[in-house]
Amino acid sequence: MDEMQLLNKTLSLLNDEDTSNAYDFLVNNIDDLESISSQVYNFLYCLAATSNKKEEALGWLEEAVIIEGLWYRPEVFEDEDLDNIREEKRFEICSKKSEVRYLEALKNTKTVCTWTEKKKDRLVLALHGNQQNNDISKNYWSFLEDDKYQVEYIQSEEIDSYRLFRWEDKGSGPDQLNEVINSIDWNLYEEKILCGFSSGCNVILKAIRDFNITCNKIILQSPWIPIVEEDLIYLVEQLKNNDIEVIFICGVEDKDCFPQCKLLEKKTSDMGLDINSIYIEKLGHEYPVKFNEIVKSFI
Repeated sequence: MDEMQLLNKTLSLLNDEDTSNAYDFLVNNIDDLESISSQVYNFLYCLAATSNKKEEALGWLEEAVIIEGLWYRPEVFEDEDLDNIREEKRFEICSKKSEVRYLEALKNTKTVCTWTEKKKDRLVLALHGNQQNNDISKNYWSFLEDDKYQVEYIQSEEIDSYRLFRWEDKGSGPDQLNEVINSIDWNLYEEKILCGFSSGCNVILKAIRDFNITCNKIILQSPWIPIVEEDLIYLVEQLKNNDIEVIFICGVEDKDCFPQCKLLEKKTSDMGLDINSIYIEKLGHEYPVKFNEIVKSFI
């Protein structure tokens, strides 16, 4: 299992009264990972705390912050999962050290795009999800690199934790995407494809609506798209007028994104726009096994 699969499996083992099974599963399988990211550590100390294993929770937190030098957004330490260790001096020390590092990182954060020059005639531009980065995107989208396609990546300026980033629903994501597109040879490509995972999908749809960004195709994987709760008339008009093909791929067990995809499908259909929708049984918030095949068939 990769990290995303491991964390999704861990989440599937949670229940309202007892988190110990999920915690034990994660601890017993972290050796499968090449390294432990700040997100995995967050799962470890939160699950240990809610499993009433205070000493282990503090140990994981200290390993992350004190030993590994990681940091988090201050909001992370406000999580109610950490209530039973919040008054501990060791928790306070870790929280303060993390905040200092976060504030320092905040001074230097910026949008990162891998594009440097036009190399081929077709461009794929991929956006990561929350608590991800360009390296994680490359793991899933680089299969498109061939004689036809140039694949590039955008990493958000909105920081989440050490080396991980996010796209806030009300954040600067659409502006970042628009600025990147205006700074590269976007209109010189014969074909342009925008791809996103999770919150990256919301950024793509908002940018098309707000800035009339043009492309040929959009690929939305596990789309977290709160934009569907808004008025979609102008977005649909942009998709129609610019002849943009859309596909979304979503797991039936993706509790947050599945209802949003269903709503998007209904709203666009009611407005006379057909989009390609693929729902995967027994899949949560992650990439499906046949992801490469689905995407290649679409493009």
